[in-house]
Amino acid sequence: MARIWIARLVVVLSLVALVSGCGLGRRFFGKKSTDHAPDVMAKAGIEQLKNKDYIDAAETFTKIKDRYPYSDEAVLAQLKLADTLYYNRKYDEALTAYKEFEKLHPSNKAVPYAIYQEALCSYRQRPTIDRDQTSTEKALEEFRRLQKKFPQSEYAAKAEKFKQRCLNDLAEHEFYVGVFYFRTKHFASAMDRFQAISQEYPDFKSSEVKQYIKDCQTNIDHPEKVEGFFSKLFDVKW
Repeated sequence: MARIWIARLVVVLSLVALVSGCGLGRRFFGKKSTDHAPDVMAKAGIEQLKNKDYIDAAETFTKIKDRYPYSDEAVLAQLKLADTLYYNRKYDEALTAYKEFEKLHPSNKAVPYAIYQEALCSYRQRPTIDRDQTSTEKALEEFRRLQKKFPQSEYAAKAEKFKQRCLNDLAEHEFYVGVFYFRTKHFASAMDRFQAISQEYPDFKSSEVKQYIKDCQTNIDHPEKVEGFFSKLFDVKW
């Protein structure tokens, strides 16, 4: 009889060891293996982000926000979730996430970074110079806001080169449109564009812009000489 009980005890102990070893023990007798502490989950999410596992990283950061909404890790997870969207090139979604972070945590030390990333979300969607420049204008607005609000931030310094690129793109667009109007003999419209460039972007192709303004004025004042001035267009580089 004793031998039977001993055999049964061995079987039970073996089953317990097997269940515990494969993780089922924690599932049935304790905490689920997936319910890690928020700091552990945050480290895992950051590692996933570094490895470009954007789907897994987004899932991890979302779980932190949902399970531990009042923890420090939840604030970090909100920002890192925005980063995950940004690096996955989902710029519109990332922009919304960064703006939400800024709104919910206005005094957080990461706000300058969030604004910088907001600007980059628009900057990364800049079109070619022949297209509407709304994204470029939005990026420039955010870079300027960052520099005005946090002038001592390292991100304000980083924003400068991107701001200059935005200004150059906007000037290039205005110049492109101005040349188009000039080529199609809409000299008044061309004049408006070139004068705007001269005022807003004084260092951009200043000699060419001045010449176009002069030629536009001449053609407006003396329409009979249009054909003579129009011959110069063959030397213009598009």
